[in-house]
Amino acid sequence: MIDRRSLLVGSLLAGVAAGLAGCSKPAATGQLTVGLTYIPNVQFSAFYLGVERGIFSDHGVDVVLRHHGEQEDVFGALLRGDEDVVFASADEAMVASAGGNDLRTFATSYQTYPINVLGLDGTVTLPPNALEMLTGKRLGIPGHFGSSYYAALCAIHQAGLTEDDVTLVDIGYTALSALETGKVDLIVGFRNNELVQLEARGKTPLAIPVTDPQHPDLVGPSLIARGEAVPKETLKAISAAMADAQQAVIDDPDAALDATAKQVPALADPTQRASAGMVLEATTKMWLRDGKVDVRVDTAAFGRMGEFLTAAGVIEKAPAKPYIAL
Repeated sequence: MIDRRSLLVGSLLAGVAAGLAGCSKPAATGQLTVGLTYIPNVQFSAFYLGVERGIFSDHGVDVVLRHHGEQEDVFGALLRGDEDVVFASADEAMVASAGGNDLRTFATSYQTYPINVLGLDGTVTLPPNALEMLTGKRLGIPGHFGSSYYAALCAIHQAGLTEDDVTLVDIGYTALSALETGKVDLIVGFRNNELVQLEARGKTPLAIPVTDPQHPDLVGPSLIARGEAVPKETLKAISAAMADAQQAVIDDPDAALDATAKQVPALADPTQRASAGMVLEATTKMWLRDGKVDVRVDTAAFGRMGEFLTAAGVIEKAPAKPYIAL
């Protein structure tokens, strides 16, 4: 049900210029196209609810949502100027930026990095550093690219191991079947995708974060712009609207599911809606920092991410401006 490309998780929205409480609406700043990097899905529910409730217009912006096709490049439309903002993983944006594309994160939707190392048996005894259990194991990843690959490398790094100690197995987008049939011992998977599916099947899965949640070396789903193409004041307002929409989803998850159902007709089926509800609950938990919705960029995390991706050989040098501080 969730993005089989494993490139994005979660939801976000965009808006512009939040005014002071009790003031009139801010002046409109024009139409913004926001790219959502997969087909309609509950992970984008804040966008849908935000449009339905007028949160975008309350912040003075006319938002157009654009879903990507399955084979579309994550940042292609943004770099061409066909999109003003894209929702994608900040680690992938940093890699693309290090490759010569001026991509900058200005708000972070997920305050918890969403990828874990997952296994079928959550009752196993783990070593003090839980990720050390990767030693000698076959770890399934979609391929040697993207967030899942970076997450696997991060897990290996956090365990104090090298790639020689772990066998990375390219399994495409067959993570659960590869795990359940024994093709691999473990997989990297999303907390609001594969982990939810395993739990829904009545299992007690193993789930280990690939990075220290308090001091992460990777940053996940975020709002990303192209250089200085969008004025900074507009980006500030988009961030404010994003926080408002995420809070609206948390306050009224049924309304978020209703809004999503208008984009995803399959949710008319009670079973599908219940499944989407579990994904939504898992997603909203990752929006919180200290119990509150927070979309601020953790600049220290970006520093660590640049150092890690460089040390891992993914990039030669961290980009000079991977984020915009608002």
